[in-house]
Amino acid sequence: MEGSKTFAKDFMLRHNIPTADYKNCTDYETALRHLTNGDIERVVIKASGLAAGKGVIIPANIDEAATTLRTIMLDKAFGAAGDEVVLEEFLEGEELSILSFCDGYTIRSLPPAQDHKQIFDGDQGPMTGGMGCYSPTKIATPELIEEIHQSILQPTITGMRRE
Repeated sequence: MEGSKTFAKDFMLRHNIPTADYKNCTDYETALRHLTNGDIERVVIKASGLAAGKGVIIPANIDEAATTLRTIMLDKAFGAAGDEVVLEEFLEGEELSILSFCDGYTIRSLPPAQDHKQIFDGDQGPMTGGMGCYSPTKIATPELIEEIHQSILQPTITGMRRE
């Protein structure tokens, strides 16, 4: 699913998998209109395709967001990966990464980890594509891991099998 963020977001919606609110856009004018009409209050802009870990931008304000859209969609900073973008609601909080393996039915997960994506301390600066991670992490309680398996991982595997 990483190959198309728009596919992944639509898949999550189809299978009732929790995800941030979003809009998929295939043209610059539509994307800009979504930014300026307040559809999403604070936005994360994602090039839909693979962009070497650099295709996710968290703009500080609407002007920076508009510039980012232009850079991705019109200037082709990420090539074809930016032909479509996801405008996604910014969610505040810590991020937890779960890497899992499955055979279509059984799910086995590695220990959860937290990674650091923004280049400067305090979650500031541009995204890096992941500068490293650490595990174990205090936020990965057994209850949270069970919730992730029940509300995200199992519905994903079930949905992939059905589709």
